[in-house]
Amino acid sequence: MNRSFYIGEDVKQEDIHAKYENGVLRLSIPKTEQKKPEIEEKKYIAIEG
Repeated sequence: MNRSFYIGEDVKQEDIHAKYENGVLRLSIPKTEQKKPEIEEKKYIAIEG
């Protein structure tokens, strides 16, 4: 059996650990910090009338 998935660009191969025990494969992958969104400047549109 073969399975693959994308884990992100910031995770290094040496930080991932795998263990197969009693028919169960466990993967330990560190969670990366989410990038904080930049604060957007509020924009207004004038309404005529």
